[in-house]
Amino acid sequence: MTTPTIRHLTQNVGASKQAPVLLIFVGVLLSLNVLLSKQAAASGVAMLWYLTLSMGGSGLVLLLLAARSRGLGRELLGILPYSVGSGALLALGMALGYLTVARVGAAFVALTMAFPTLLTYLMSIAIGMERHSGLRLVGVVVSLAGGIVLAQAKGGEMIPSDRLAVFAACLIPVVLAIGNIFRSRYWPRGATPLLLAGSMLLSGAFVTLPFAIWIEGRVVTSLWAGPAVQLITVAATLSFTMQYVAFLRLQQIAGPVYLSQIGSIAAIVGTAVAVIFFKEHLPGSFAPAGILIALGIILFQLSARRR
Repeated sequence: MTTPTIRHLTQNVGASKQAPVLLIFVGVLLSLNVLLSKQAAASGVAMLWYLTLSMGGSGLVLLLLAARSRGLGRELLGILPYSVGSGALLALGMALGYLTVARVGAAFVALTMAFPTLLTYLMSIAIGMERHSGLRLVGVVVSLAGGIVLAQAKGGEMIPSDRLAVFAACLIPVVLAIGNIFRSRYWPRGATPLLLAGSMLLSGAFVTLPFAIWIEGRVVTSLWAGPAVQLITVAATLSFTMQYVAFLRLQQIAGPVYLSQIGSIAAIVGTAVAVIFFKEHLPGSFAPAGILIALGIILFQLSARRR
């Protein structure tokens, strides 16, 4: 199911044209996952268990799909360090968001999600993965401005009093940026996005599991407390399955800085979906924020074509 979906999106399309399609696709799925996690938390689900099951289920599905074409035993062993590293960074970034959103507010977490693009770009230049480009820097700053405008417009207490939770939330963009760099710099030679996505998600689930047991106890039963919660968990697993194949394919062809724009895409799409389906109030600065983010992505495209 997953592999044909990604192929349908990108078939007969060059890498330079695949990138914006995959960027939008991954951003839409990311926003869907945020909304699903919001519904799960509102339903009383233990969020680390929710993250563990969603990552583990989707990782297992992807590895089974990858195994249909070839034997994976020796290959999985060869990419084990990469899988554990990328899985741990992915799980840590998501867990920080899940565990702090109730204490610092969704607006504050949304604000932190505006910064991975800039941090990823600066880190890439610092270690020599990127050459400085004035046009690309302008695109980064414009997209960042759009994300900040949208996050501030969502309202809520932007400077919460819980300093420990604020510090933890501020680590989110740092962890995400490090993950973006790590996956590109240490991408195993010859490995496919399907295989790496599956191993990364499954490794992330194994890394998260002991913390779920330690922090939340054995309340995994909350994940099937009722039909609505079961549907949310299944939907999240399926969404992860599709999202992370496209996610790593996008990273493979466009690099970590381009990939990091998905946060801005998700913010715009997620806000629109929340207004349409959850009857939330549309922020007054939604239009200018959307224009800034779109302009930043266009500048990225122009920079990529020149390069």
